[in-house]
Amino acid sequence: MTKVLICDLDGTLLDKNNEISLENTRKIQSFSNSGGTFIIATGRLDHDIVYVEKQLGIQGAFRISQNGAVITNKDGKVVFKQEIDSYAAKGIMKILDKRKERVEVNDAIRRYFPSPRPMGGVAEFVDSSVIDPQLNKKVGNSVIPTIFLIFGEKSGFKEIKAAIHKKYEDIVNCVETSDSSLEIMPKNISKGVAVRQIMKELNRTTQDVYVIGDSENDISMFEAAGYSFAIDNASDQVKQKADEIQKTVADCIEVIMNTSPKVR
Repeated sequence: MTKVLICDLDGTLLDKNNEISLENTRKIQSFSNSGGTFIIATGRLDHDIVYVEKQLGIQGAFRISQNGAVITNKDGKVVFKQEIDSYAAKGIMKILDKRKERVEVNDAIRRYFPSPRPMGGVAEFVDSSVIDPQLNKKVGNSVIPTIFLIFGEKSGFKEIKAAIHKKYEDIVNCVETSDSSLEIMPKNISKGVAVRQIMKELNRTTQDVYVIGDSENDISMFEAAGYSFAIDNASDQVKQKADEIQKTVADCIEVIMNTSPKVR
């Protein structure tokens, strides 16, 4: 089998309890054992993908983390990394530092916080975070960000996006990844860009590549792949962009393996 399946984690493969159903696990193993290539694409850090792969009992040829800002191969080597320009990172940190929203920063391998996270705020499987009260002074110097994460309310996000775009529109994008989270990432970085990069690395054509997602940041994958699935709990906006809607990842794999949907 030459098929490549690239799958989102949160809300797609992982349920609301951060767990993977036995049905999904078995279907992914069947797909991989049949020669398919299963790759995870997520906003999480790379070590969470490694954790999930161990739970699944498979190993992807590549791992897409931080919504496409980092791509790692199966040997753990970073084959692609896009950081935010140091000058811009310092300026963005100054803008954010004047506000009340909580700011966290990723580099290629870990996450940094200015203070401990609120109780129940740890969603990662593997917590490699660093608490540093001097983080605002280190960003752009010893800490080179791949992504800024802001947690707050939509009204505040609108103001932040306006301020960032005014000065750094050519350098970064601002994406609301939920009603309470905003990400600032390098320009021209997305899961879709990462999918195209992996297609080149694997020497695969569009017709070999399928993707599954549920969120706005998965739409770029839909546009890059030959065929796309939205999970049933996705928003209407995401569903409208997908080629097909299925209830679970297992259902998507069933279609891919048995009926070979017509690629766009």
